Amino acid sequence: MKYENPYHRKVKGSYTMLVLCGRCKNEIVLYQKVGRGRLLRMYVDRIIRSSVDLSGKPGALHCPNCNELLATRMALKRKHTEAYVMVRGAYNTRWV
Repeated sequence: MKYENPYHRKVKGSYTMLVLCGRCKNEIVLYQKVGRGRLLRMYVDRIIRSSVDLSGKPGALHCPNCNELLATRMALKRKHTEAYVMVRGAYNTRWV
């Protein structure tokens, strides 16, 4: 994995989730998920490790292997944070 989040810290009641590309099954992100349900948004501060450098790259998240669009980056007004809004059907998840 290329990118390691220096600001990552453990959140109570969370679990680790591996996000894979839906087309080529390449590992993209190791993410800390809080709560039940599907992965709809990936908050940037909860990303543990990534195979793509996310430090200063605005815009979309693409698979480095097959260039599939997985998510688009946006700023959330209510929480004053940045998140990736996931494209349904373009990714798979697995608990670690």
